[in-house]
Amino acid sequence: MSVWIIVWVLALASRLWAGFYLPNAEQDGYSDAETIARLSAALAGGQFQVSDLYGFWLPLFQLVAAVPNLWVGDALLCGKIVSALCGAVSCVLVFAITQRMTGRLLFSGGAFGLVLLNPLHLLYSAACMTDVPFGCLALASLWFLLRDRWFFAAACVALASAVRVEAWVLIPLLPLLQYLRQQRVSFISSVLLLLAPLGWLYVGYAARGDWFAFFKDRVVYHANWLVFLASVIVGLLVLMQFFRRRRISWDCLAGVAYLAAILAFLVLAYVTKRQPVWLPRYGLVLFVLGLPLLAWLSQRSIENLRPSWVRCTGTIGIVLVYAWLARPQVPIIPKVINDFQAHARVAHALGSDLKEHGNDLTHCFSDDIAVRVLSRLPPARFHGSTNAPSGAWDSLNIFENYLREQQVGYVVFMPTEDSLPVKFYPELGHTPGPAAGKFQLITSATSSFGPDVWLYRVRF
Repeated sequence: MSVWIIVWVLALASRLWAGFYLPNAEQDGYSDAETIARLSAALAGGQFQVSDLYGFWLPLFQLVAAVPNLWVGDALLCGKIVSALCGAVSCVLVFAITQRMTGRLLFSGGAFGLVLLNPLHLLYSAACMTDVPFGCLALASLWFLLRDRWFFAAACVALASAVRVEAWVLIPLLPLLQYLRQQRVSFISSVLLLLAPLGWLYVGYAARGDWFAFFKDRVVYHANWLVFLASVIVGLLVLMQFFRRRRISWDCLAGVAYLAAILAFLVLAYVTKRQPVWLPRYGLVLFVLGLPLLAWLSQRSIENLRPSWVRCTGTIGIVLVYAWLARPQVPIIPKVINDFQAHARVAHALGSDLKEHGNDLTHCFSDDIAVRVLSRLPPARFHGSTNAPSGAWDSLNIFENYLREQQVGYVVFMPTEDSLPVKFYPELGHTPGPAAGKFQLITSATSSFGPDVWLYRVRF
């Protein structure tokens, strides 16, 4: 019992510390924060409708964070706290699953230490994003499955399916694994698995009048190679046991199946160009699912070594090798801090200049979501390329007339795709920026993690 208390305290302390003191990692996290604030406003005003859930991302994470935000009033912080709690639970589940697979405190403690101290997992546990909550629910489903709690395993998959679309690949996998395990399939669990995708199709219909609007609106991932390689080896060992008609390790079979299904989905999405980029955070779910398999393989590799101190040395050596391989992730954290400081500087400059030169009717055009969130200005004060009239993309005059009509007094310039200021005013992305004509430079900030940002006052 004392070991479990230590595990829980370390996990909660590390992730809550990260949630409060590490900045949000990416623009996607600020987009989630905007959704949380919008859902909170709808709930507080008693105007919430099913169609409010519709958006580019699946809505469960944002909806959960929107509830405490009714009292906290800080959407970004609420999202970070929810993610941090999921990160802590993920660390404990890695320990628990590894303990079940290996039966050894040494290996479960090693796997726990690797995820606890992993820089990328720590960073995204502090982000208002869905990656760590999705990994937490996938781990929870696997944990219940290993204990033959099929209803709860299905419930976790159903919840995960409302967080990230990658979880949908687990919907057919779970009944298949239950049939292999028990030669039967639970009807109630199967129906539960279908609730999330069917519910999401209905949300699309309620919002757009089209059951498949979600797939039409969006273009629909990097893991530590040691964990991935270990998972492949474990998968091959399971297959060899099957073909030799030897007793198959059910725990390893289930772990490999979960990891392989999600990986196959991501690879398929990438090679078919439905997922145009592969970011390091996409591998976090594979990382946490693969750690218990790495521990199991390590145990199998060194369990016959004698004497005991040699086994202990081998285990410590594996942990040190992994830690050495994970070292390139460490510099990401100061880069994210630098990126946060850049956007915060521009957001602060916008607020200060508005107080001095603007009024309550002055709006800002910004495709930089971080500036919109960090400025703490009402969402109605901002406009972006996504809500500009379609004609603005074809004509500079239409775009500038739109800015005048909306009383836009400021433009935040960040060189990203599908941005109207980038299309029509590419010269604004240079320092020093123009000091006369249509725009006047207020401030700029450089980032080592993303694009640089400029803030201009509009002069037409």
